[in-house]
Amino acid sequence: MKKAKVIIPIRNIDSTLRILQDNLLNDGSINFDDDNLETLLKKLPVDDQITKLLHPEVRYEVTDHCNASCIMCPRDEHEHGRAHGIMDQAKYEKSIDEVVALGAKQVVLQGFGEPMLDKNLELKIAYAKKRGLLTYTITNGSALSSKRAQKILEAGLDEIRISFYGMSKDTYNTVMQGLDFEKTRDALLKFIKLRNEQDFKTKIQISYLTLPENEIDEQNFRVFWEPLVDAIEIWKPHNYGDGRDYRDRVDTETIETKTTCGRPESGPLQIQWDGEIVPCCYDYNNKIVLGNAFEQPVLEILNEKKYRLLRYAHKAGLFNIFPYCDQCDQLLPHADALVYSNRHNLPAEEAVKLSNTDLYNLAEGVEFDKDGLSNKYKSEV
Repeated sequence: MKKAKVIIPIRNIDSTLRILQDNLLNDGSINFDDDNLETLLKKLPVDDQITKLLHPEVRYEVTDHCNASCIMCPRDEHEHGRAHGIMDQAKYEKSIDEVVALGAKQVVLQGFGEPMLDKNLELKIAYAKKRGLLTYTITNGSALSSKRAQKILEAGLDEIRISFYGMSKDTYNTVMQGLDFEKTRDALLKFIKLRNEQDFKTKIQISYLTLPENEIDEQNFRVFWEPLVDAIEIWKPHNYGDGRDYRDRVDTETIETKTTCGRPESGPLQIQWDGEIVPCCYDYNNKIVLGNAFEQPVLEILNEKKYRLLRYAHKAGLFNIFPYCDQCDQLLPHADALVYSNRHNLPAEEAVKLSNTDLYNLAEGVEFDKDGLSNKYKSEV
């Protein structure tokens, strides 16, 4: 897939949107250093107009509410970080219509919350399927009652990724606080059985984050879940851009240069529950707002100054322009983040460049060769 170019808008925007864009450029998310805004914007390259999505996937945060308080998750920072809610169904459908026309092929229904708390999740899946899109969601699985599981599967969900971070009551309940080990495990087993017995085509992946509190269960996780589902993966937690450390941010033995994660240049569009667009799902408190998909055309946002400046900063390696990005461990070598995967046959240093949903190499802007999928996972594609 050819990487889209950085551009300058070819038309004038109206005064209302001009004011909005000026607000976004001066909201505190940009570090000007010795430059003022005007000088910084003059450094932007002149290039072609963007006329389609940068990536064929769009991610919708259907809600930022969650029924868990996992110990590695910065929900305490999120509580007062931004407004909370559930994505309006009508606005979602209108947005789906728009992104389909711009080349979307897949939607991921998840953000910084538990998507099962959206009572319209099945309707969102069904509408996306109606518009010809592949659908994917990430959940902790705790709300997968038999009735809900049936509805989700009947809606046509293509893939579900379930987070399950412990293999005993002690470890699971310590890490995934607010949830119940036995109740969730049993719900997942019933979901798998239902999928198999009724021959639904939904792929199931179960994921594990290894922490000091649950690393003792890592092998048990593999032994128990690997035979039951289409794929499993084990990861170390991500360092969010707010300074939380769960793995080394810098190689202490060799000095490494930061390189772009690829998300601003070729990553999926991230639309939060209220329509705000942010660079990626790691921006859980909307620190870098690029526009609002429920109030502006998506192409207008992609072609506006702030998004252009973000792409320029990443391509030029000037990450300090956006301090939130500058703290993110995705800019550093992080092959150690992937502990185990049976989904593909890639070495870890290549695997960590991929989007976790569609195996698209974000750092290099190219689609992943599906021949690299494992035979087990490929057989279900």
